[in-house]
Amino acid sequence: MTEKLIELQNRIYNYHNSAEYNYVLEYSPRISFSKIGEFYEIIYYGEGYDDDFRIHSSNFEPEEFNFGFCAFQDFLIENPSKIVSLIFSGPDAGANGTRDWNFSRIINSEVNFEDLKIFKVALTEVGDHNQSVIGEYGEENGMIAKLVEKMPNLVDLELPSAPNEDFFKIPKIKINNLTIQAGYGHQNFILNLSKSNNIKTLRSLDYTEPFDHFGDLDEEEFTSFDIFKKLFESNIFSIDNFHLKLRENKLTKEQLEELQKTKNIQLLHIKTESGKYVRI
Repeated sequence: MTEKLIELQNRIYNYHNSAEYNYVLEYSPRISFSKIGEFYEIIYYGEGYDDDFRIHSSNFEPEEFNFGFCAFQDFLIENPSKIVSLIFSGPDAGANGTRDWNFSRIINSEVNFEDLKIFKVALTEVGDHNQSVIGEYGEENGMIAKLVEKMPNLVDLELPSAPNEDFFKIPKIKINNLTIQAGYGHQNFILNLSKSNNIKTLRSLDYTEPFDHFGDLDEEEFTSFDIFKKLFESNIFSIDNFHLKLRENKLTKEQLEELQKTKNIQLLHIKTESGKYVRI
């Protein structure tokens, strides 16, 4: 496996370091890895779009900027064993303000990652000018659920988009730690979580509502207090010392205190202000 990963590193570098385009460390794709006993943690850095998952990366024409991402996915499909952690990150790049992470190549394959424990995709930072999302053209369309179905032993999941209701239909999810940003829409994540019975091992949740960059999002774009109350009244927080982080919501101090009284968990409310471009 080590030799295969080194070969992939070289193949990605050589493809993106041609006579026409020099390799640029700031944004050119690459992978790095650590060997942990007999297992591997692999980190990918680069952009995350895929124009056509049906075309194997070995058949790409020269100067396809997404070669690294697609070649890495093809590698994972062909070598799924002994991978315990997958982490995806990249530059603040995208199209029309959106940075898509499109895993169509994986979800349309027959691969399963039986050994995978950690799966993380870089979150949107408040200073980014591109919103990171899981999906294609800004639409999640159940991609997260299809990914997680291929990771039956996952315990740590971190994503820049909220999954739709299909996520809560997956039987016996084993996730302990869940970090979710709503991205372009919360997809009723909190309500669906409050009604779910497929995640019985959850110990911590870090949830971020949509970034209101210009203060012009409608109220329905945010989860209401009544829905958060349903979550606190559910069985999700039945594990001792449950830790909940809430970010970017519209809850008042009084509402937060009422939630805390409903269920005595570790509740941390984090309020930040997202970046705003100056308009004239």
